[in-house]
Amino acid sequence: MRRFRKIIVDGVAYKWLFRYDDYDYCNAPYLLIIMKSTPKAALRINFPIAEHFLLNSGLPAVFQGKKVVINLNQPSYVSQIIHHCRETENEIPQDGYKRLDGIEILKQIGYEIPLSC
Repeated sequence: MRRFRKIIVDGVAYKWLFRYDDYDYCNAPYLLIIMKSTPKAALRINFPIAEHFLLNSGLPAVFQGKKVVINLNQPSYVSQIIHHCRETENEIPQDGYKRLDGIEILKQIGYEIPLSC
């Protein structure tokens, strides 16, 4: 089983984990973010794309006119997502899970994701 990684965004400590649900022969990638001070509450950010493995090795995108590769195992992308969620009031709830669409969050941040995904 994979362990949570630690990250600090805007002075707040979080734990995060990027993984796949592999039930029913369907790999559904998601990012699980937990505020360290409230371990029973979490954001579950789902990434519903056909090429699910690209989020682990690199999803091609365009950001501010430059080609980039989004890899959700890298803290810089997780930090951007957490920061965006804090700004848009998609903060971690006090108890339970809050589910969000990760592709929509990436688009709101400014990434252009190819339609083939």
